[in-house]
Amino acid sequence: MKKRMTALLLLLALCLALPALGEEAAKGNADAMQETPKKYVYLTFDDGPKADTPELLALLEELDVPATFFFVGAKVHHFPEMARLVYEKGYTIGCHSYYHAYNRLRDKEYLQKDYNKFLAIMREIVDPAFDTKLYRFPGGSTSYPAKTRRFVADELGLAWFDWNAMTNDTAANKTSEDLYRYAVRGAADEEVVILLAHEGIYRTREMLPDLVQYFRDRGFEFRSLSLEQEDRDILARSTAKMMLPGEGDAAEEQ
Repeated sequence: MKKRMTALLLLLALCLALPALGEEAAKGNADAMQETPKKYVYLTFDDGPKADTPELLALLEELDVPATFFFVGAKVHHFPEMARLVYEKGYTIGCHSYYHAYNRLRDKEYLQKDYNKFLAIMREIVDPAFDTKLYRFPGGSTSYPAKTRRFVADELGLAWFDWNAMTNDTAANKTSEDLYRYAVRGAADEEVVILLAHEGIYRTREMLPDLVQYFRDRGFEFRSLSLEQEDRDILARSTAKMMLPGEGDAAEEQ
């Protein structure tokens, strides 16, 4: 009888403890989920606008993904309707220089004039109030000396961005499957991806639905580049080389 009573008491204690244990387990699972960082991808297109920009915009709308367009000023002059279309659709537009002149852009005075000319053509063609604080160096930032990179961020007050994954769509003799595989390899193990692609390339548009699905299947959220605090916090986790306004010295030390 004594043994039976002891067993009943133990069983009662266990029953009373189970809800608390369940709550602790649930709390532990919730904490683990909160600790798992969200993943993001910033889809960017360089060298536009182009004659077939409407096809790209239609595809992006169908896929329901935002994108950032780094325009070349001379292309804006050549394809004004396409530049206006991108702007009117609400996509983010950054500066990819006016002339795409690698060597001359290493000179700070020339770079300043080039950027001003880019703003002027955008304000003339797209919107008198147009402005952008987003910049991408032709060829990427590593083609330029540190003083030029700091000048863009600290004196022009622009945020410049490279990338940590790319489609390699400017390479000749590459199929759309090649571009897809190249992008996937580049994005492997990345939690925050800045993906480089280019306008005017059919193979890029052809593989884009599969690439978007690849990221979505892995829990990535698509975003447009911005200097909002939320994006600053997200981009701080990216391995892509970049520099935000006022962060020149610190960024160059990394």
